[in-house]
Amino acid sequence: MGEYEDFVKSISKRERVPEPFTSIDNRLDFLGPRIVALAERVSSLGSAIESLGGVVMPVQIEQIPFVFNLAIPPAVGSRAMLTENAPFAGYIKSITPHWPNGCNALVDVRVGHGVKQFCPNENFLSLNNATPTYPFNERVEDHEEIWVEMVNTDGGFTHAITVTIALEGAAV
Repeated sequence: MGEYEDFVKSISKRERVPEPFTSIDNRLDFLGPRIVALAERVSSLGSAIESLGGVVMPVQIEQIPFVFNLAIPPAVGSRAMLTENAPFAGYIKSITPHWPNGCNALVDVRVGHGVKQFCPNENFLSLNNATPTYPFNERVEDHEEIWVEMVNTDGGFTHAITVTIALEGAAV
């Protein structure tokens, strides 16, 4: 028998939560103390590294918002290429585009840095009433250009699109 099964057997019947939450409640009770212990071990590991002369690098995180109100095509402003320079070297950890309701997969978005497109690998993303977060670990250099291209192919409506990029790097 495993450690979790032994833990469940050790709970008295009157302390158990009735179904359907028993399984979830038991797992939380089982995992909670282990998560706290793990956090303490990680903290101790950082202290041990520092005591040996090593350095635990603090992290800086910055969110870079790209926002544009795309006009109805073929007007000027139905396509936008927005750019920002990375404020520090690090990794793009996530990209969160937002397509408001009504986009109906008619508003295209793609993201890259320098000359490389990476979200998606090729072509564009197009959704409706959605705000997904896509995880990445994409390396960028200090002051490297990060770009977002947006295209409105909806002949009837303007669309305000937001793309938020989370950048993480070593604090200086």
